[in-house]
Amino acid sequence: MDPILLANFVRLKKHERLLDIGTGCGIIPVYLATRGCENPLWGIEIQEELFGLAVRNKELNRCENIEVVRGDIRSGAGTLKKQFHVIVSNPPYVREGTGRESPKASRRVARQDSFLDLETLLSAASSLLFKKGRLYLIYPTRRLAEVIFLARSQRLEPKRIRLVQAREGEESNLFLMECIKEGGSNVKVEKQLIIYEGDAYSEEVKGYYA
Repeated sequence: MDPILLANFVRLKKHERLLDIGTGCGIIPVYLATRGCENPLWGIEIQEELFGLAVRNKELNRCENIEVVRGDIRSGAGTLKKQFHVIVSNPPYVREGTGRESPKASRRVARQDSFLDLETLLSAASSLLFKKGRLYLIYPTRRLAEVIFLARSQRLEPKRIRLVQAREGEESNLFLMECIKEGGSNVKVEKQLIIYEGDAYSEEVKGYYA
């Protein structure tokens, strides 16, 4: 669900070029493209198996405006050789040395920030964005202060924050954030996103899957 929530938080203007860092199977670019987005959409993925799935998903869904690159964002912008107006990322959430470690290597890469820590991600995003470009993230709420601090250290100014709650009245476990490179210091906290009403998806989330 996380990439679907993130994709629906993104604001994309006509002709803007988007990059999904750690695209996995390509879900965010494919989701956007199949919902009518005609912008140039890029994804970069380090794992060979997931890269192959992303290419296959692009082909199966006939998404001609998607370009998938296999590469390591930690090595800098050289792999992509271009800048972007918008970057999205559903990055690894689990801090190295905490939580259960998956026996499957591909799962560990996707979950643990030893493979892509937050500071490295934000530094890479800043270098790949045009001035006034936008970064969109989904991340655990318990790390909100850390994200704000590190984002500002990379000239990425938080502009919109939306807390995600499983149900009304429960604590938020995730947040969505929009940052603008070299933007102003004003931030808007939007109405929380509720996932479930009873045992069913909320009306908003149902719309995401329509």
